Amino acid sequence: MITGNRFGREIEFREGEPIQLLQYIEDNSGEEFGKIVTNPEALKILQTIREPLAIISVVGSYRRGKSWFANVLHGRHDGFDLGAKVEGCTRGIYMWSPPFLLESKQSDGKVIKKRVIVLDSEGIDDPKQDQNWATKLFILCLALSSTFIYNINGIVGRDDIGKLYLMTDLSKFIQEPEEGDFLPRLVVLLRDFTLESPESFKDYFLEKLNNVNPEAAKGIKKIFVDFDVYGLPHPGCKRKMLQHMEDAATDDLDEEFVDEVENAVKLIYSQLPLKYIGSSTMKGTAFVKFINDLVERMNKSENSAFLSIPSEYESIIQFVAQEAIKDAVVLYQEQMDRVLNEEGKLPILWDEFTEIHNNCISEANKIFFEKIIGSPTQMENFKEQLSEKISKFKEEFTKINSDELTAYNENIAKDYWERFVKIGLTQENLFESNDEFQEALRAFELAYEKSFMKSPEAAKVIASYMQNQYPTAIEYMTQLGRMNAELAKAMKAKEEAETLRLEALAREEEFRREMEAQKYERAENERNFKEKMAELQANIEQQNKSHEEMKERLIKEREIATEKYNQKFEQLHNEMLEQQKLSEEEKIRLLEQQEFKFEQIQREAEERN
Repeated sequence: MITGNRFGREIEFREGEPIQLLQYIEDNSGEEFGKIVTNPEALKILQTIREPLAIISVVGSYRRGKSWFANVLHGRHDGFDLGAKVEGCTRGIYMWSPPFLLESKQSDGKVIKKRVIVLDSEGIDDPKQDQNWATKLFILCLALSSTFIYNINGIVGRDDIGKLYLMTDLSKFIQEPEEGDFLPRLVVLLRDFTLESPESFKDYFLEKLNNVNPEAAKGIKKIFVDFDVYGLPHPGCKRKMLQHMEDAATDDLDEEFVDEVENAVKLIYSQLPLKYIGSSTMKGTAFVKFINDLVERMNKSENSAFLSIPSEYESIIQFVAQEAIKDAVVLYQEQMDRVLNEEGKLPILWDEFTEIHNNCISEANKIFFEKIIGSPTQMENFKEQLSEKISKFKEEFTKINSDELTAYNENIAKDYWERFVKIGLTQENLFESNDEFQEALRAFELAYEKSFMKSPEAAKVIASYMQNQYPTAIEYMTQLGRMNAELAKAMKAKEEAETLRLEALAREEEFRREMEAQKYERAENERNFKEKMAELQANIEQQNKSHEEMKERLIKEREIATEKYNQKFEQLHNEMLEQQKLSEEEKIRLLEQQEFKFEQIQREAEERN
């Protein structure tokens, strides 16, 4: 059941309720200054957001209908507390929960989903307000938002501009990043505008502001490349209704007022920018970190602390990266655990293992690249950290399956060895001749080959038998006189050569598997980075500041990161090839030695005969 007092018209109704994001707690002892305290419950809600964020801060003088307009942004009259007393009722900053999803078309025609967070701040210039807190509140809302709605009296007198005078020299409070949009889109609401509407509310506002504070007017034109001003007439209702606008019916309000409000809301949403960190969009994890860092910084000083946004951004990038790496590793581990720990699942053939690993690594990469922010060079370094961590877990899973394959094939080998060979080495069923013994060995090998799980482990098991059980059996047959010494010697040499061959085949298969894994990872990496680059370039296009410079730096950094990755891949690839080459050379050398030894034994036997 939908509850709430709908505004109606074409403004979509949003369900939910306000929750306090942060508050200012004054120090009554007089020994210290007040502190800003965040609400963990609100941060927990924000933490889960995976879509790009658009943050709207509604700021302005108290008792000017600021909170009511914040409600109308949600298609309703009620929601954020309005109050009817002289003092302001909002303390700190409240946010609407849950933040709602909004689809919008960008300038390039692409439709994106953004999560909209509306913040309703405590009224500025409340007589009972700590002025240091009022300044911090203004700067905090300015830094957090991507759209900054400033709600003031429509006449724009000296007492109405509130904290806009801070615009005269914002650099005293904030160091902006060199690249990308940081400051929000400015929207000024001129409330209770009873004069004849000017041709341009924007020009009217700048003119009046210039009369009151020329430096503030100059600062706003310099800082905000583009901004909007909307004039909202008086609601046209009686004082009693004004005191309880949360209960108002839209039809009871002045028609012109309702039309202007609806028009302002539509235009705000039609031009709603995202919150960026350089060329990356800000999402839940990054936004929570940003809030905590700003609050921590502001709490270090009684006056409004200087905010170095580049430093804050670097801190956020590193924090988000570690969170992304952690989440990706946990996802990979959980998915591999779930698949491989099914009862009776292991052992599995390596091709199936590789397919499972590739699927899990793809999912891990997906969540990693979805969350990661920063420059291409930073992302490449973060991806390397992720690969190292996942590689360790892959080694663990690989060992588990390898041990299971070894145990499985050893059981088969043991069963067939006892059935075909060991039984003929007992006094009751002793092999009558060498031919019978040889036939038993061939039967053992054939049965094993039909039943084993083909893998390097299977080859190593039979190689182990040829290296250990075969010589013991041959020696026993020689002692019993069923085989002469020369033949025994020749057989041992032959089995040693076959052992080396099987071990070499096992190593080759492991090399092949590792090379395939490297190729897959490279292709996966290139695909993900290509998609991420397209995302970053699209983000740059949507911003107003430093388009060309940002694009050039982005391309250059990506080229450097790609070259660095390719060099590491080639180095690893060459090391593996060199190792394989050495292995091949060693195999050939050992086989030649065994062949020579075998021929020598044959010659000696022929000479004796």
